[in-house]
Amino acid sequence: MIGNTMLLGILAVSAYRDWKEKQIYLYLPAGALVLGLILHILCRERALTDMLAGAAVGIVMIMIGWATGEAVGIGDGLMLVVSGIFLGFWENLCLLMTALLLVGAAALLLMAVGKKGKDYRLPFLPFLLTAYLLQLI
Repeated sequence: MIGNTMLLGILAVSAYRDWKEKQIYLYLPAGALVLGLILHILCRERALTDMLAGAAVGIVMIMIGWATGEAVGIGDGLMLVVSGIFLGFWENLCLLMTALLLVGAAALLLMAVGKKGKDYRLPFLPFLLTAYLLQLI
């Protein structure tokens, strides 16, 4: 429960900044990563292999970001590393897939109503936050 609350707060602050400023400050995911590791040392809710596999989801996203010239932001990948530490592999993968479905639906809707073109960049973390809220429900 502590981990869920911490992750929710971290995602909420990061999503707000991503929405308003279109960027993610790297000190927040870095600090959250340290908090997640400390929480693991104290509570041991997840196996270390599950945490590392969960973080690998974010690492793959970072590598995709580098390979595509940041079509996927590095900060988004770092937040998925953090969520992987808190959630583990399967929950983090489910979180990513839900967020991708949400951002895809929003992008299609914006294009369909003619508000934005294909070059418009949507901030990803608000959708990651929404997906996490749905996951908690």
